[in-house]
Amino acid sequence: MNLATTVQSKVQSVSRLRSFVDESVQNARERSFCCGTEHGVAMRGSVVFSFCVLIQLSLQNTVNADGPVLQTKFGALKGEYVKAKGKDTVVHSYLGVPFAKPPVGPLRFSPPQPAEKWAGVRDATKQPFMCLQEKQVVEDLVANMSISIEVSDSSEDCLYLNVYTPSKPGAADKLPVMVWIHGGGLSMAAASLFDGHVLAAYQDVVVVLIQYRLGLLGFFSTGDEHAPGNYGLLDQVAALQWVQENIHSFGGDPGLVTIFGESAGGVSVSLHVLSPLSSNLFRYAIAESGTAAMDAIMSPNPLPTAQYVGNTSGCDISSTKKMVDCVMQLTEEDILKIAKEQLMLRFGVTIDGQFLPKPVEELLKFHEFSKVPLINGVTNDDGGYTLPNIIGPPGWIDGMDREQIMPFLPLFNPDFQNQVFAEFVLNEYLGTSSDRIKIREGFREMMGDFFFNIPARKVSNYHRDAGAPVYMYEFQHSPSLLKKNRPSFVGCDHGDDMFFVLGYCFGRHLKVQDEFSEEENELCKTVMAYWGNFARTGSPNGPGLTKWPEYGDESEYLGIGLEQKPGKNFKGKHFDFMTQKLPQIIKEWKEGPLVQTKLGSLRGAFLTVKGKGTIVNSYLGVPFAKPPVGPLRLARPQPAEKWDGVRDATKQPPMCIQDRQVSVTELKFLAMDVELPEVSEDCLYLNIYTPVKPGKDAKLPVMVWIHGGGLVFGSASVYDGSVLSAYQDVVVVLIQYRLGLLGFFSTGDEHAPGNYGFLDQVAALQWVQENIHSFGGDPGSVTIFGESAGGISVSTLILSPLASGLFHRAIAESGTALWDGLVIGNPLLRAQNAAKLCNCDSSSSSKIVDCIMRWSEEEALQCSKQFVMMHFSLAVDSYFLPKPVEDIIQKQEFSKVPLITGITDDEYGFLLPAYFGGKGLIDGMDKEQAIKGLTITYPDPRDRWIVDQVANEYLGDTRDPIQIRDIYREMMGDLMFNIPALQLAKYHSASGAPVYLYEFQHAPSMVQKNRPSFVGVDHADELFFIQGTCFAQAHLKATAPFTKEEEELCRTVMGYWGNFAHTGSPNGPGLTHWPEYEGEAEYLGIGLEQKAGKHLKGKHYTFMTKTLPDLIRQGQEKTEHLEL
Repeated sequence: MNLATTVQSKVQSVSRLRSFVDESVQNARERSFCCGTEHGVAMRGSVVFSFCVLIQLSLQNTVNADGPVLQTKFGALKGEYVKAKGKDTVVHSYLGVPFAKPPVGPLRFSPPQPAEKWAGVRDATKQPFMCLQEKQVVEDLVANMSISIEVSDSSEDCLYLNVYTPSKPGAADKLPVMVWIHGGGLSMAAASLFDGHVLAAYQDVVVVLIQYRLGLLGFFSTGDEHAPGNYGLLDQVAALQWVQENIHSFGGDPGLVTIFGESAGGVSVSLHVLSPLSSNLFRYAIAESGTAAMDAIMSPNPLPTAQYVGNTSGCDISSTKKMVDCVMQLTEEDILKIAKEQLMLRFGVTIDGQFLPKPVEELLKFHEFSKVPLINGVTNDDGGYTLPNIIGPPGWIDGMDREQIMPFLPLFNPDFQNQVFAEFVLNEYLGTSSDRIKIREGFREMMGDFFFNIPARKVSNYHRDAGAPVYMYEFQHSPSLLKKNRPSFVGCDHGDDMFFVLGYCFGRHLKVQDEFSEEENELCKTVMAYWGNFARTGSPNGPGLTKWPEYGDESEYLGIGLEQKPGKNFKGKHFDFMTQKLPQIIKEWKEGPLVQTKLGSLRGAFLTVKGKGTIVNSYLGVPFAKPPVGPLRLARPQPAEKWDGVRDATKQPPMCIQDRQVSVTELKFLAMDVELPEVSEDCLYLNIYTPVKPGKDAKLPVMVWIHGGGLVFGSASVYDGSVLSAYQDVVVVLIQYRLGLLGFFSTGDEHAPGNYGFLDQVAALQWVQENIHSFGGDPGSVTIFGESAGGISVSTLILSPLASGLFHRAIAESGTALWDGLVIGNPLLRAQNAAKLCNCDSSSSSKIVDCIMRWSEEEALQCSKQFVMMHFSLAVDSYFLPKPVEDIIQKQEFSKVPLITGITDDEYGFLLPAYFGGKGLIDGMDKEQAIKGLTITYPDPRDRWIVDQVANEYLGDTRDPIQIRDIYREMMGDLMFNIPALQLAKYHSASGAPVYLYEFQHAPSMVQKNRPSFVGVDHADELFFIQGTCFAQAHLKATAPFTKEEEELCRTVMGYWGNFAHTGSPNGPGLTHWPEYEGEAEYLGIGLEQKAGKHLKGKHYTFMTKTLPDLIRQGQEKTEHLEL
């Protein structure tokens, strides 16, 4: 006989001996023969009494001194005898039983391999290593739960399980088996943190506690064949296969296996119900506070997380194979370091095509799962304390506000990154409350619902509808020993039910630091009975228990606490919201609004703005004219054509031909973040923002925005109309028009009359008249508004007979048609100079035009880049502009609509000097430099004497470079913007039309840091407030926050502009009165405070409109006299 045979024979002898002792002890109990029983008290004979004592001593020695030795097909195991409080049943425990090979070395990131046999007797009395994790985190968690237990070290070698059985080795009757899968977010915990002997003793079942790989080692995935992921779940499958093949050796019935688990363990149970790999490995399932319908556990795109791990580990991430090969080489210390330093790094469940072949929702919806009886439930405060402590904001216990909750909503559902969905959710749970305590309570309820309650009920519904029995519960009692460590507002928190499910009231291995009450002891027995009955029969019901109704059409459930109470329609209101109303909102939102116009259908997008519940429908890139390409270059715009099908209106249209980099640079300078589209000749599109739903009968005021940019750059995409639309209940239209050479080139004759960009604006206004009703707009209430070249455009449209009747109110901001440099005096000469620069024959206007018409788009772009702002501008073409501006103004041959016009208090402060190459002025300038700058307004050399007159008025004898710099900036602002605006106000008011004049007096704080301190409210600064950039959250965003005062200014300015669009007057409730411009040149100073004033720029206005014209007239008369 060899050594192995000898050892095996000894083991079998010991096993038989142990069986005999166990059987004798058990028989003695069953006959009530021992002391302390009724019969034992009655029998007073000394022999009997002595025999009782001997039996008890023998039993005590058996339990404490020796452990059971069990033979399995892998080898012999030596375990321990344990007893639960209040129960005489002796439980045999076998700890650290291997169910798979250690997943180390080449087996890392591989499916588990079957365990190997061992020689001799394996010690099964010590807890196994935890799977690799941060031990201190576990120790802290255990301490917070008032539990005393020695936490094991962690290791990659961790695929072990613990078995607790009340069965005697070799017993013929096989017991139900309950396999526990621990929670811990798939990143922590272990079998050693739980104890199965109480449940085994009280319910006469075999309890198995399994372990599985966690975190990076258990769920790392690249989303392809190199690391498909789900190794931890495959470990669980391997453990269940081990149970099928081996549990009979422990007295368990492999045909009567219940899997149960809590939190991530409940999720795991629910996933096994779905997985084809787990089919037939269990008969019943219990998912406690966790199901597969919990979105947060899934990792739909694992590659970025894998790449992050690879990158921080110094791995080559150029391919998934190289990355996995590298991560395979990381030491345990490396992996623990990653886990410790990147606490929020999440490894989740993937659709790997093997364990999980399809998305969870699809498997549930089509009932592609094991239709086994199911217990499924939650606690009544699953989001109560543990989870907020992990992921909540600091100080959450003392109360929260809505803004603090916003960043956490995407943790529940990625869709909640959308402001609209987030607001719907907040309104559902918080209402309009601003009470910090009520908001905290709403946040906790939200946590419980999103992570646990709603997914639990969804799974119950799917399971019920598939025809499988379902029993749902809400655990309603928290262990009293935990309450001293928590705030009083916490109910039955996440994990509290485990104390009763696993019978911690009566445990010995896992000790609690305080006593359970008698009522809680009774609750332990009750809960274990429900769970034990279910493991035996597939129903939790049994004698002495409150009937637990099966989950049916009325969503019945059992409230489990010190008293058990059946209920119906669990979490009904929030469940209906989360599963019906909100998904419909999300579906509609993602599809976008669909509107029908006479040209065709448009599919837009929904937008929200900060601080307002209004949903805005946006339609981008809507064509209002044919593309001005080919023969339509340098031609009047033609009406847009119809299209078939549904046109995508969710993308910004291309910008008209321009130097795109100019806009990029300016936006960066203005602290704005926006991704600009490319440029193209095909650019005659507009963007619409409306608060009106498609098909709704509404007639809101329409505000048509004309962008600035010196007629050479800019686009609709640089602006956002959603905020003004939402806050003022108006339809906002942002239009585009041809720019630069292609928009305003003119030879002054029939070959190229010019003004194509202005004609595009007219075409856009005609389109609005014919189509805006489809978007809820009133074509009879149109306000045109624009800034800089957009303000000039507004003012010019007032003068043009072509635009008459196409709008009803006008706002010209920092730009009017009365600027002296606007109208091209000699268009042919300017055209010839341009032709020479662009290598065209300039001998005749027809040849110049023919050359331009032959250019490619790229050639047109390159030529256009050579010209600065306003190089090509307004021409007197006898069509759009039939007469010179002065003639039209003086004869009042213009549209006498209500008008707002105004300026900023430092129009030539910094932006324009920088554009025109004047950055050197920061350090000051001399008089000659200042005079040279005036040529922008007076380019004709013959006007030098006029320049001298202006310079003398402003500069006088000043020699100080800083003073000259500041006076120069004021002078240029006056000439280009201020004086023309004041003139327009005067002329327009004289015609009998209402006029409202303003000076903007506050610069955005975020922009000020990018420019010198001497700059006031620069050109275009008011746009941030007029268009409500403070509250924008669409494609255009500020890179720095606005102050609270600036947000209020945003509301105020939008209030003035919106009132004007509604009524023709900016005044309204809650606003400082804005006086109409009349005899004393009244105006409103708009800033953090609004102040009415009179005679804006009075001294210089008098000089420029009276003194200087008189000097010019005298000069002309003198010249004429000399010529005579």
